[in-house]
Amino acid sequence: MQADASMWSAIAAWVEAVGAIAAVVGSGWVAASESRATRKREERVEAEAVGKEERAALATRTAALNLAILASTQIHDLNVLLKDEAWRGRVTRVSPSHVLLGTERMLTAFPIQSLADAPAMVEFSRFPASLATAAEVYANLETAVRSAAEGDRGAIFAMYEKQMERVDLSASHQLTALRRALLLDDKVDSKVDSQTSAP
Repeated sequence: MQADASMWSAIAAWVEAVGAIAAVVGSGWVAASESRATRKREERVEAEAVGKEERAALATRTAALNLAILASTQIHDLNVLLKDEAWRGRVTRVSPSHVLLGTERMLTAFPIQSLADAPAMVEFSRFPASLATAAEVYANLETAVRSAAEGDRGAIFAMYEKQMERVDLSASHQLTALRRALLLDDKVDSKVDSQTSAP
């Protein structure tokens, strides 16, 4: 009888020990599972935050490039305007320089520090000056043509056309440099590039 009691007591102790071990292992497994789930959640949140930052940076760089393309295109269009024989001897009533000034304001209002890259900021900062130069060339042309004799206007147009051509070529090179600095070489339509570099 005493032997049976001690056997049952030993079995009970053994069951209790196994239960305690199972409880420790189980709680450890639950804790590890929760830890893994928490780590996965943190990694997911971190990846989402990084992705959001990358998307915001890409949007900022794309906006800067789009403004630069607009500026370069307007300069190119003005250059084409001066090359067009139909405009020789007269100046349009509404100066294209006013259109350039609107784009220049958008360029100067752009938060350039958001590009967060010195080469990109330097390249972008050249465009307001290019637009101002193009506007000044056209404004000087208007003044010179209106005050010149009819026979002298062709030579005046030819002189200012050369100046505008240099500004246009410079803006085209600046656009290529900006695109590289912004790491957006592959994201620009080659059609736009060909338009800005066309003679």
